[in-house]
Amino acid sequence: MLIGLSGNRVCQPVAAKANGHGSNNDDLVITGPVGFLGITNGPQVIAVQNALNNVPSDLGGFPGYLDVDGVAGDETIGAIRNFQKFHFGFNDGKVDVMGKTHAKLSSLQPMKIQRMEIAKQYLSRALSAMLKAQTMLMLAGTEYMTGGGLTGGRNLAIADSHFDVLKSADVGSTLNYISSVYKVMLSTFDRPGGLGGWMQFEAEPFYNKNFFAYTWWGGYYQRGQYIGWQRMDTVYLSGYYDKANENDKVQTIIHELAHFIGPASGDLITDYAYGKRKDMMNLSPYQKQHNAESYGNFALSPIYD
Repeated sequence: MLIGLSGNRVCQPVAAKANGHGSNNDDLVITGPVGFLGITNGPQVIAVQNALNNVPSDLGGFPGYLDVDGVAGDETIGAIRNFQKFHFGFNDGKVDVMGKTHAKLSSLQPMKIQRMEIAKQYLSRALSAMLKAQTMLMLAGTEYMTGGGLTGGRNLAIADSHFDVLKSADVGSTLNYISSVYKVMLSTFDRPGGLGGWMQFEAEPFYNKNFFAYTWWGGYYQRGQYIGWQRMDTVYLSGYYDKANENDKVQTIIHELAHFIGPASGDLITDYAYGKRKDMMNLSPYQKQHNAESYGNFALSPIYD
C-alpha cells in the first residue's frame, strides 16, 4: 500500500494522485506513447526531446544535444533506448504514458534534480538524528537497568514519553525493538545512492498538491519491484516538500523511512496519530511503538521536547 505524508502531516493509504497532466511546469506531459511504434512527430515528441536533453548524461541523458525537431527518428528513438537501458535494462524505444520511462524522465527534470540536491543536507541531518536516537535508546536501557545511572533517567523518560516503554510487559525488549527500527532505517543509507538520493530517495515524477512525501509499507524489502510506474523500493519526495520548514523536512524523511523499513503486512509501522507529543497521548503503547510519527518525533526530541 502506498502511503504519503501530506502538507498537513496526514498520511493517506491511497496511491499518489499522479496524472501527468502538467500540475507542475517541470512535469513531462504526454498523452500518447512517443517513439518506436508510437507518436513520431509533433509537440509530444518535442516534449520528450526536451526532457531527454534536460537529463544529465551521467543519469542516462543524451550525450551532447538532441535536435528538438519534433521528429522521433533514429537519433531520438536511440536516445530513448539508451535512457531505458541505463535505468531499467530494457530498451523498447518508446515512452508510454504513465509508464516507467515516462516517470523516470519526468523525475529527472531540472527542478526535481535540484530538489534532490538540496535534500541531501536533510538526508544527512536525518541520518545524524537517527544515530542520536539509537544512542538515547542505549542510554535509556542502561538507565532502566541501573535505576537512573549517571544520566539520571533522562533518556528513559524521553523514550517513555514517545513510546510508553514503561507500560510494556518487557521494557528491555521494547527498547531493543525500537532501536532495531532505527538500525534498519540507518541501513538504507548504506545501500547505493542512500545519501546521494538517487536510489532509495527520488523526486516524485508527477506533482501532487499538498504531499510532502510517499512510499510503500515494506518497500525496503521489495528491491527492484514496481507497481505501474511506481518503484516500491523508493521514498518519493514531492513538490510540496520544497515548501516545508527545515525540521519538517528532516522529520518527514524519518517518518517515511519508518513505513519503508517496516513490514508490508501484519505489524505495520503505520499512522495512528500525527503531530507532537500531546497528539499522541491517547494511543496505546503498541500503537505508539508502531506509529511512524513517533519515530520522527523521538529522533528530533532535542528540538521538540
